[in-house]
Amino acid sequence: MKIVHMIGGGDVGGAKTHVLSLVSKLSESNEVLLVSLREGEFADDARKMGINTRVVHNRNPLKDLLEIKEILCDGYDIVHCHGAKANVMASAIKRFVKVPVITTVHSDYRLDYMGSILKALTNGLLNTVALRFLDGYIGVTRAFSELLTERGFDPYKLFTLNNGIDFDLDITPRISREEYLSRLGIKSTENTVVCGIAARFHPVKDIATAVRAVAQIAKVCPEMYLVLGGDGEQAEMLRELVAELGIGDRVVFAGWIDDMDSFLGAVDISVISSVSEGFPYSILESARAKCTMVSTAVGAMPEIIDDGVDGLLFDVGDVSALAGHLRYLYENPDARRQMAERLFEKSSEKYSFDAMVSTQLDIYGKVLKMCEGASDKKKRVVVCGSYGRGNAGDDAILKAVIREITEVCDDTKICVMSKNPEQTKLRYRVRSIYTFNVFGMFRELARSHLYINGGGSLIQDSTSSRSLYFYLFTLLAARMCGCKVMMYGCGIGPVRRKINRRLAARIIDKTADCITLRDPDSYNELLSMGVKKPNMRLAADPTLGITPAKDREVSDALAAEGIDADSDYLCLAIRNWKDIDKKIEHIARAADYAAEKYGLKITLIPMERKKDLAIAERVSDAISAQCVIIRREYDVHTVIGILAKMRVIMAMRLHALVFGAGQGVATIGIAYDHKVTGFMNYIGREMCVLYDDCTADALCGFIDRTMSDGEYGESMKRACIEMRENEKENMNQLRSFFD
Repeated sequence: MKIVHMIGGGDVGGAKTHVLSLVSKLSESNEVLLVSLREGEFADDARKMGINTRVVHNRNPLKDLLEIKEILCDGYDIVHCHGAKANVMASAIKRFVKVPVITTVHSDYRLDYMGSILKALTNGLLNTVALRFLDGYIGVTRAFSELLTERGFDPYKLFTLNNGIDFDLDITPRISREEYLSRLGIKSTENTVVCGIAARFHPVKDIATAVRAVAQIAKVCPEMYLVLGGDGEQAEMLRELVAELGIGDRVVFAGWIDDMDSFLGAVDISVISSVSEGFPYSILESARAKCTMVSTAVGAMPEIIDDGVDGLLFDVGDVSALAGHLRYLYENPDARRQMAERLFEKSSEKYSFDAMVSTQLDIYGKVLKMCEGASDKKKRVVVCGSYGRGNAGDDAILKAVIREITEVCDDTKICVMSKNPEQTKLRYRVRSIYTFNVFGMFRELARSHLYINGGGSLIQDSTSSRSLYFYLFTLLAARMCGCKVMMYGCGIGPVRRKINRRLAARIIDKTADCITLRDPDSYNELLSMGVKKPNMRLAADPTLGITPAKDREVSDALAAEGIDADSDYLCLAIRNWKDIDKKIEHIARAADYAAEKYGLKITLIPMERKKDLAIAERVSDAISAQCVIIRREYDVHTVIGILAKMRVIMAMRLHALVFGAGQGVATIGIAYDHKVTGFMNYIGREMCVLYDDCTADALCGFIDRTMSDGEYGESMKRACIEMRENEKENMNQLRSFFD
């Protein structure tokens, strides 16, 4: 692959380290040219590393553009920019040279010129405009990729590349800790604790917060020092602040750090107090040197640091919190060393140099493939369902559908119709439009190959006929726009009104190419309605393929909710429905029975948080036994992991039953809707009571049978295996649309 990396050339610190390290490694197996837009230290260091480097600096922007155009016409496959100047140059010329251009977003571009109004209105504004014309964006943290999504960038052009360094590199300091500190005027003893910051003295680094924190604990931490390595526009302000706080004997200005190994070898605690960060190399260098990390919770920091386990985090500008962290580490040297060791172990495994380069090459491949197929209609899919409403079950369906589409065709571009398109874009990294944006829907359908309706129970009129008419309308719209139509992992019915049954049957027969059903009852409902033409296949709920979160994440969630992971729980997932007040009494009596007779603890989980939380509180108030309500909102993997820890699940919410059954947990259904009975029948469990017939006696009887059924575990495992096998039919049928 022939690659051009273009950069302003005045970069220092993490951005410089990232680019030179990456280009050097890429050059081992690819033809790489580094274009620097000025002479200086950056270009000199690149040449010393053996990197093929060319400086373009004619002191005339037009001449620079012509020279860059000449370079890019030499058959390069991709241009990779770093920084505002390179972005502006590349965006101005890309229309004249048919080469994909991507950029790495090392920081929040709106804060790059913080402190300089003139530069913000010139370089900053030009960069903001130029970014909109590029073909791909690499955030050095997941947070940056999400930030760009929030600002309207195409999710399919966004990638994340974490920094990496060589953890096997020899970093033995040239001089000892004692000698290094002595040169700085610090007399070192066995109790001396040194905090270090190596950074530009720039407003975005907010070094003043670290200075104030050290001043706050100066008296109680008599041998704590702060060494500031760097220089910049705030140097004089920081010196004045140190003098004003009277801590000139505690804060040392070390100037630019040329020997980073010796600097970190002398530092006990590495501090980042920035207002904004991407993925600074300093954190990996500190981890490699086994320094303890204390940082603001910005950028990649919460991804890298597990607060309280392998480092400490604090909010931007919170002087007292930082002071408290530093005092704790000063007074607890064992904790300080343990955190440093844990961060080293995690970082050396997760942020290796080889992993970074491998990911970068993979991104190049995806961008090239995406640009080649930019107008390929067959690579576009529109998905519509009951999405963006905060319902854990519907969110899980969408996640499963997106995952399975991507597995079938990994470069497919998906547009989801959602009640909350901004949240859907962020959560699933797909395009999204508002569900009832009819003009947007027709626009997306017109340039798409496939329309997917589902999953969930969309074809029903038990909630209202309006929703049924809307989803039938989308089927007609998709066919009018020339799309293939698949109804995916659907639940059908009940459709009660005769006119609705006839209308639905006619439209489905006319529009649908393939329908996969999540249970036999849905299959039979379609047949009874008179649907004959589509290819109809029995499958299963798409969410059965979603895995639970890792044990550690689930344990952390349970602990946060006050749930003892070693106890047996009855979990209730109740929704609002007609006459719910009458049913709450029966559900509460059954819960108390389970607690008294079997020692089960009671927890309630709101599957659709906005609607179910109030009901959960009312049920909790009616139960005499102690209850825990899961109040935080978790992703679907964690929800499944939590439900997997339960002994029994008693639920009205379908996906509480699906998630639990999928993990082999005993399930008791309260069937307020046809879909609940359909699922319980599918897994061969008789423990389901119709909502109208729901009494405490019936529920207590099911609890007795569940707790005494010794064969339950094995039968549930067999049912799970069968359901997962059936679920594969969804993807099998989907694959036929991409063959």
